[in-house]
Amino acid sequence: MVAGDGFRRERRITGAIVLLLSLLIAIWHPGDRSTFWQGVEGRLLDARFLWRGPLAPPMGVAIIAFDDAAMAQLETFPPSRSALAEVVSNASEAGAAAIALDFLLIGSGDGDEGLAGALAGTNAVLGVAEAPADAALQGLQSGAFAVVIAPETDKPLPALGPTDALRGVAEIGHVNLRHDSDGAARRLSAAQYLSTEGGNAWYPALAIAAMKASNDELDLQLRSSQPSGHLSVGETQIALDRQGAIPLNFYGQAGTIPTYSFAEIGDADLRGKIIFVGATATGFGDRHATSYDATFPGVELHATLAANVIEQRFLRRDALTWSWDIALALMAATLGFLGARLDRPWLGVLATAAAFTALALVLQAAFVAGWWLDGITAVFSLLFGASAGAGLRLMQHRRRAANLALYQSPLLVERLADATDPRFEASARPAVVLFVDVANFTTHSESLGPEGTADFLRLFHGLVEQSVEPLRGIITHFAGDGAMVVFGLPKPSPDDAIRALCFIEVLYATVGASSEWPGLGLRVGGHAGPVVNGGVKFCHGAEQKSSIAWVADALANALPNSWRLPRRLGPSGPIFSAY
Repeated sequence: MVAGDGFRRERRITGAIVLLLSLLIAIWHPGDRSTFWQGVEGRLLDARFLWRGPLAPPMGVAIIAFDDAAMAQLETFPPSRSALAEVVSNASEAGAAAIALDFLLIGSGDGDEGLAGALAGTNAVLGVAEAPADAALQGLQSGAFAVVIAPETDKPLPALGPTDALRGVAEIGHVNLRHDSDGAARRLSAAQYLSTEGGNAWYPALAIAAMKASNDELDLQLRSSQPSGHLSVGETQIALDRQGAIPLNFYGQAGTIPTYSFAEIGDADLRGKIIFVGATATGFGDRHATSYDATFPGVELHATLAANVIEQRFLRRDALTWSWDIALALMAATLGFLGARLDRPWLGVLATAAAFTALALVLQAAFVAGWWLDGITAVFSLLFGASAGAGLRLMQHRRRAANLALYQSPLLVERLADATDPRFEASARPAVVLFVDVANFTTHSESLGPEGTADFLRLFHGLVEQSVEPLRGIITHFAGDGAMVVFGLPKPSPDDAIRALCFIEVLYATVGASSEWPGLGLRVGGHAGPVVNGGVKFCHGAEQKSSIAWVADALANALPNSWRLPRRLGPSGPIFSAY
């Protein structure tokens, strides 16, 4: 197998593994499955909200708040039911389409009859919530759903609803808020399954119940199952996430939805709007962290959901979004793998950064279009693909270095591998360069044939390597029956010439001791003196040439510092002769 074929096969196998593991990551969907990663995904969603910026305030909803100014005027805390009756009456007279009270009006209190009378003549909604498991069951009416197809829990919690005096005069909607693992509120449950005296019942969210109150002809249908589901409000279908909740598409910071103080209710523009009434005064405690604001009023969360439904401005995170997450994860893993495995590290880093940028743009574009894609899944896949690509590149580079080390001196390989700029200084430096070749090799090889010649050259190269290694010389080149050996790399030493001469003696002794050597003579030529080198090429004087060409010129021209020691193996050992 050609080395390049082996690398290509490794790339294909590694790429397939990357795609498979990225697929498993996408199926796992860490932004939904893991508590920790849910929080991280929530922060990534917050970043998308901030990048998008605030939206224009919705026109179909408004808030009447019992804020600090209102509480100072009333001099009571919490707001009395007479004050709530006043809000309901004023909002109804102002032409409000529906009024939703974000209060749990449990227990009897002064002003119940007046509040019940005010509610009776309006399209109003009261809140219900979960009670402790040991609480007494209440005789609440069932929810406003026309059709419910959803899994029922074995032991639903009791309903905590309005007092007896207020039952039957208004619709019921749950006011439970959902918080992600990091404590932020980014979604509302579409419906809540609660237990009452008349049996278990599904109650829509306060905002959904308010829309039903504003138009009694709307049919509410809940079809929820894992991992998908939807809520129908008339002809509008709202996709639910895996937890049966509706992600909120926030308009901006607290107060972006038109908000009026109870103290200035006469100036409020309420005609045709769904009105949410809640408390925002300091100390009331109904504040929550959201994507835009750390102290977002709870009543504005309900108003945000109603505005999303009215304006059809939804944020999808359902099964269809999950399929897009899988496709994006595979694409991100592929881009990360291809970019990080580029040969040049800086180019791999640049390509990986470009892939991250492209991924962020895709996530943001999908978010603006109303798709909440799982950023954690995409980032995980990209990082995994990039890590696999970089690891494969590093492994292949190390293999190349190891392969080259088989043909270069370990001293030279270590020097080049550790250098920031793997080049030798382009200045003259002392060195001893030897060129060894076999006498009468051409004639001898004609009788050996191709395979025999290869075996002989393998023997010759091995003997040279065996002789030079203990003396710290470097074999810079093998050319058939020739070998170029240098003493003085990577750093010159005072004993370079001595080690070069010792190498000659050791080489002849090694060849003489070899039982496989065919009795051919060896010739050694060399140069001792200043050498200019660059990379693994050597030159003498100002003219740079390859190693073989330099030695040929040095021997042919008999430079002053050049010498040759032709030798042959005689019956009683090496015999020196000089040209």
